[in-house]
Amino acid sequence: MKYIYIINRFQHKKNWSRLIQALGQASERLRRDYAFHINESPEAAALSMDQYRETDYVITAVGGDGSVNILLNHLMGTRNILSFIPIGTGNDFFHVCRDTLLPGIQALDVIRINDRYFINTACFGIDADIANDDHFIHNRLIPRPLRYHAGVLYHFFSYKEGRRLKVQWDENTVEKTFTTLVAANGRYYGGGYKVSPRSQLNDGHMEVYLVDKISRPRMAAMILSMKKAGHLKNPALHMIRTDRLQISSDRLVKANIDGESLAGTCFDLELIHKGIQVDYNLEMIRCFHEQYKKT
Repeated sequence: MKYIYIINRFQHKKNWSRLIQALGQASERLRRDYAFHINESPEAAALSMDQYRETDYVITAVGGDGSVNILLNHLMGTRNILSFIPIGTGNDFFHVCRDTLLPGIQALDVIRINDRYFINTACFGIDADIANDDHFIHNRLIPRPLRYHAGVLYHFFSYKEGRRLKVQWDENTVEKTFTTLVAANGRYYGGGYKVSPRSQLNDGHMEVYLVDKISRPRMAAMILSMKKAGHLKNPALHMIRTDRLQISSDRLVKANIDGESLAGTCFDLELIHKGIQVDYNLEMIRCFHEQYKKT
């Protein structure tokens, strides 16, 4: 089996040669047939995947949740297998796999949102504002584990109003102002916030969390309780399970899907049961990180 490592040099910058060295050493140790695909710019990364449309390789995103999402969107509809090495600012998809999957190649659910796909979570409202704020998420002056928390604090204190959304699923329609809305295939977002603790990556359903418009003190209590899933007891939170969902608004709404920004006035979501083959190779992940620490 051939393994292709997708490395965006423009993201890793000073660490990219160290990263390649560690990947090569780990691959040799596991006797892999492998090659590197190095992208020098976002434009090159967008064009480079066309050469793998007709292959059947294991193609590996080396980075965080955003890197996994970009690769997922390129691989849908191909024979290739998606894999990943977590080493970015957000690794929530890895945490979901660690919690819910046995290592190996397996078919996982994917959620289509308009003409894009995601495998972990999509969020709207204040959660999307936080996740889309590059001033914090990619700020090298803030230690990486604290970036999302810094964004939470800023948007918590600057929060003024929720988002007026129309939400439709099955035969139901709700139209009101929400503080946030999360559609989840996985369990975590925001660097370890356990937004959807019961989600499974292959059960054929997405869990949708709708939070009413609430005051800052109530919002703070919900945020603080989310690390241990205490938010599920909050009366302002409503959860539904479905495989199709439509979200619309009379004004432009910004969403965030697996670390990537998306904007629109109407979002059609559909769960594709076992829509992508994923190689969750815990042995390779551990071996890579061992080598990376040594280099």
